[in-house]
Amino acid sequence: MAEELTITQLAERSGVPAAELGAWQTLGLLVAGERFEPDDVERAELIRFAVGRGYTPERLAHIAAAHGDMIGHFVESIRPYRGERALTMDEAAARAGVDRDVFDRVVGAIGMADQQMASEEDVQALAMLSLALTGGIPEDAFVQILRVFSDSLDKVADAASRLFHLYVHEQLRSGGAGGAELLEVTNAISAPLLGLIEPGLLFFNRKAWEKALREDMMLHLAEEATAPADVPGQFRRAILFVDLSSFTPLTEAMGDAAAAEVVGRFSQLVREATAHCSGQVVKQIGDEFMLVFADGRLAVRCGVTIKERAAAETRFPALRIGAHSGSVLYRDGDYVGTTVNLAARVTATAKRHQFLVTEAVAAELDGVHVEMTPAGAHSLKGLSEPVELFEVHAPHTGSMKSADPVCGMELDDGSAEADLNWRGRRLRFCSDGCLRLFLDDPDRYAATP
Repeated sequence: MAEELTITQLAERSGVPAAELGAWQTLGLLVAGERFEPDDVERAELIRFAVGRGYTPERLAHIAAAHGDMIGHFVESIRPYRGERALTMDEAAARAGVDRDVFDRVVGAIGMADQQMASEEDVQALAMLSLALTGGIPEDAFVQILRVFSDSLDKVADAASRLFHLYVHEQLRSGGAGGAELLEVTNAISAPLLGLIEPGLLFFNRKAWEKALREDMMLHLAEEATAPADVPGQFRRAILFVDLSSFTPLTEAMGDAAAAEVVGRFSQLVREATAHCSGQVVKQIGDEFMLVFADGRLAVRCGVTIKERAAAETRFPALRIGAHSGSVLYRDGDYVGTTVNLAARVTATAKRHQFLVTEAVAAELDGVHVEMTPAGAHSLKGLSEPVELFEVHAPHTGSMKSADPVCGMELDDGSAEADLNWRGRRLRFCSDGCLRLFLDDPDRYAATP
């Protein structure tokens, strides 16, 4: 028989004051009466979450009256993942056998800081994690691992849920489905797919370990040639940034959806080239990628490959690429420090089509068949002294293309959809839309190369 809760116990477990719970009962958001079930804890937390995001209780009640008990549907969906939370955090720490200060660091690292109570499943997991500490792994490294796990899996779950909603649920809604019927149809489609998630994660985890262990082998092989680092997590790497040089005007001219398609194709080019060059995609922010390599030779090889593949596209924006090699700090699954900052500054200095590297990278290119020319000393933001830069030239970038003066898309004769003779110049446009934008305000765009 399910445990029954008083309104005081419900308030303690959900973090919602009893008076507020009573007001929700009056609106019909919670069951009437003086006794509650454990599912009402989740229900109260979901209502609190929605209220915190700007929905008044009255509006939630109106939605429930018009479209059915939507919150109840998500109580059912979340139940398998959360367990029954009946333990205070003090009780959970004691049951897990973890010092409360360490417990709080772990809870914060894995995204549980907003939980009022813990479940038996939470305690078992935290007790298991504490074995890593007793096994000898330093607490700082342990907490970093947990942050990476939590952040990465948050992103995985969010992407799976959000993409399903946007590409399936919203398409059904645009077709006329709504209310309880829409939830029922969506659930019928999603239920079988949910069973594929954990086996899929196990597969990707194994593939990731395969890559990670290869890299770990290289770290061990390099130990004879390198002294132990003074700071834990410090070692040498080459950092390469690459982005689209005209992404902002492209988005403005073509719209978000078309620009997203360009970024999708760019992402594919970058990820394929990075894999072939033994690199790692550390992060993607919009149209910018941060890549890491064992040395400058691999970084340049990848940058040249990306540049050549982009140039081979029928129509594609010009790129900007920059790289620097040096000491980095590995923290929370990311790379930080002066080397990373300098690589970013070099990329920001690059113009359309330019691939710039520092002297540190250039010194690692003996035996690499690339053409490189001095680009002079540049004053970079945040650095007191100018930095000598060199331009790397990809050997197989094909013939030069013209840039659409509005969106910056690189075009050849065959891919231009419109052209215009303007003051003795032949201008090519990727679409009639860009041509019209140019004619509406030619002075704004005429100077674009």
